[in-house]
Amino acid sequence: MRVDLHIMPLVGTPADWGSHLGIVCPRYQEKASTKAPEATRLGEFAAGLLLASMLGVRRDEQIAIGPEGKPELAAGSSHIGLSHDDGMAVLAVAPGTIGVDVEEVPAQYGRLERDALRGVLSDERICRVEASPDVPLAFALAWTRVEATLKADGRGFAFDVRGGRLPEGWETAHVLVDGHVVTCAAREEPAICVHRLGMREAMALLGAEKDER
Repeated sequence: MRVDLHIMPLVGTPADWGSHLGIVCPRYQEKASTKAPEATRLGEFAAGLLLASMLGVRRDEQIAIGPEGKPELAAGSSHIGLSHDDGMAVLAVAPGTIGVDVEEVPAQYGRLERDALRGVLSDERICRVEASPDVPLAFALAWTRVEATLKADGRGFAFDVRGGRLPEGWETAHVLVDGHVVTCAAREEPAICVHRLGMREAMALLGAEKDER
């Protein structure tokens, strides 16, 4: 299944990004205006930018939110997945249900990473990660596979993953972009097509559209 993966790097973000919240839909304006760390708020703003730029989502009623918070388009045949970390936001668009997760490959694999895996992988799987010739990359691959699958399923961490259990019937594929692993999960093996969009470019485009109205 073809998955169009729209990637927005967050490096070099304009210092005045917070003054441009009006170009995204109110839901993401609110998410970008909480007391969360700036990196988190910036990621939510970028998610709103991707939705507006790629899919024309400028109103809350254009998005339907599932019981565990998974966003979908309220109308149309396409399905979406969203994710962000401190350095990148991503939007996956596909004809079938899709989940996506992005994780920067850590500089090193340490106790924090191992503790994270203990909650979602079996001991055998953890050993396989730690036996990899590139353990930080193996960690990011393993973690995003879990997150993407849970997001595609729609239950997120409401699904009990202890011992390495995951919802059945999902296929995953990944790409490595700018030191980040991005993994997509779908019912059919995802064929990922990567598209880049700069934040400044999106802000200029959406700002111009807003001025024309």
